[in-house]
Amino acid sequence: MLNIEGQMNQYREQARQAGLAGNAIIDVHSASGIIRIKVSIVPPESAVSFITNYAQLLNISLTAMNIETKVHFAKEEKK
Repeated sequence: MLNIEGQMNQYREQARQAGLAGNAIIDVHSASGIIRIKVSIVPPESAVSFITNYAQLLNISLTAMNIETKVHFAKEEKK
C-alpha cells in the first residue's frame, strides 16, 4: 500500500532543508480543459529553476497518461 501522506511529508522536508518555500494558486476550468498555476517562490531567485523543473514534471506526468504534450517556454521579459 502506498503511503502518499508520508511521501508528501518527505518531499516537504527536503524542500524545507533546501530553503525552498512559497505559495500557489491553481485556477481550474474543467469544461474547457484549462489549468493555470500561479506560483510564488521564496527565495525569488529560485523561481526560474523551480518553474522549469515543475513544467518538466508536468510534461512527464501527462506523457505517462498517454497525453501528447508540447511545452513552450516564453522568453523572459527584460525589466
